[in-house]
Amino acid sequence: MQKETMKPTKRKRKLIDQKQVSLKSKNSRHHETKYLKGKPAGQSVPSKFFGKHETQVSEHGEVNLHKHVISCKKNPGHTKFIPIESFCLNHLPKYYRDAELYDLIKVVAELAVRVEVKVTSPRRVEFWPDSDAPYPFYNSVSTKSSRYGSGELMNVIKWAEGAGYDVIGDRYESDSMDCPCCKCQDCGQPSRVWWEFTVLTATHVVFDDVEADQTVCRLFYDTQSSPGTILDHGRIYRSSIREDVCVLSFTTCDNHDLGNLLFGNVENWFKLWQKLQEKFERSRFTFIVSHPHGCPKQVSFGQWVHNYVVDRSSDQRDMSKLTYTTCTCPGSSGAGVFCVGFGEHVHSGSFDTKLNVSGFGFSNWN
Repeated sequence: MQKETMKPTKRKRKLIDQKQVSLKSKNSRHHETKYLKGKPAGQSVPSKFFGKHETQVSEHGEVNLHKHVISCKKNPGHTKFIPIESFCLNHLPKYYRDAELYDLIKVVAELAVRVEVKVTSPRRVEFWPDSDAPYPFYNSVSTKSSRYGSGELMNVIKWAEGAGYDVIGDRYESDSMDCPCCKCQDCGQPSRVWWEFTVLTATHVVFDDVEADQTVCRLFYDTQSSPGTILDHGRIYRSSIREDVCVLSFTTCDNHDLGNLLFGNVENWFKLWQKLQEKFERSRFTFIVSHPHGCPKQVSFGQWVHNYVVDRSSDQRDMSKLTYTTCTCPGSSGAGVFCVGFGEHVHSGSFDTKLNVSGFGFSNWN
């Protein structure tokens, strides 16, 4: 069995957990909670608990993506998706036409990325942990196809001479004074100022450092004519096969305008997310911003249905998996699943029942 990658040092763990720590609102819908914790030791999790992955495979890369849109069998016509370029307040369901909620969705869209993975790691496992469910793309090293998923830029750190800070003021220290980007590693005069971006996606989308190095995240892909702003040559920051959660790290030192823009966007997200927790604390409303079929980003709305608790925490949070009706397609794997007032998860797959399922995440209780 492949061991899970758990790379971050103690000082960097804050960056990964900060959004989840911020979820302080309460939710009392215990009757919708189901518990998996009582599973007998050694008993496999049923295959049906793992959804079918929703990465988009394209043999000829980006050239053929539009063909997958046309031939889509899950959502013919894609009528339940709204292109982010045309999204407005009136697109929200009647009881959720709230200006701050609209602003939150817009800033989430600014942070959504398309994830393209160009290689398959030989270290992919055969089955999901403690399960007989096949793991995506096992033994597919020889396949030359690109895979497309979605992700969310979750934090930004500005570094200067080995010291960094993020949007909430947390401080970080590095063992090196120099920028770790590929360009600086190959030159004799590395920059002493750089930006670090972390992107949240699913582990079945980007499995390990072999794949992360050949992963490209495209920012601001709102229309076919959007500029190609990319992050590439990533590394695994944290990865868990069991949780199906992967955090990627990217660095750059030559685009300070981009760093400042994304820093401000994450800051706006954090403020709005905090503010909306109490306003929507009993809501089931769930939205996803993703890149269906690897194409420009779309937003979809729905409701969470069941909260499958894996572990009960002592700080008013559960580690859980969710099912939800919010529309997704191949290419949506790894997208953020935002249950305003309840929690945030990562999209993992879909069931034949037309319900979708997340990876592990934190949800609020009490």
